[in-house]
Amino acid sequence: MFYSNGSLAQDTANFYLTAAISLLFPFGAFSYMIHRGVRPREIVGAIGLGRGKLTLNIIGIGLVVFFALFALELLVNLASTVSNTPIDTNVSLLLQNAPLWFLVFTAVIAPINEEIFFRGFLVPRIGIIFSAIIFGLLHASYNSTFGVEIIAAFIFGSIAGYVFRKSGSLYPSIIAHIMINSLAVIAFIAVV
Repeated sequence: MFYSNGSLAQDTANFYLTAAISLLFPFGAFSYMIHRGVRPREIVGAIGLGRGKLTLNIIGIGLVVFFALFALELLVNLASTVSNTPIDTNVSLLLQNAPLWFLVFTAVIAPINEEIFFRGFLVPRIGIIFSAIIFGLLHASYNSTFGVEIIAAFIFGSIAGYVFRKSGSLYPSIIAHIMINSLAVIAFIAVV
């Protein structure tokens, strides 16, 4: 979905390609870390996924991040309505003709893969801002009005990176990301 080379109406091959690219994110991160001498058991802790990293407080932080971004989306929609300026995100076109497995993948698996790579792997290496910029640019295939999806992804990436750096846990951003993508998929299904 996020890596569709700008093609909005996808075919079955694009769904498989998109899923494969998404799966490469954590695979690449893990392979690099193993190559650098990090033991497989240590990788889980290094990227913020250890057992002790999932607490009620961490879940609460994830929910706060989701609701903050949801409130921001509501403000953008309100501004769009008040100014009579339509803002098209093209999510429905990206998910058009998607098989059920891809909708589930988009809602649950892709967010986990992206968080492992962009926050758990890239943030410690290139920083919050550069990771968020790359994350935002990967959402360019939406072809949204005013680049709103790129901006939204950058804002999410920045907040998620900050939360990861402060908490040492990847779970808040995974929770928020899954909720955001799930909401988009549910909205798409409701409209179709």
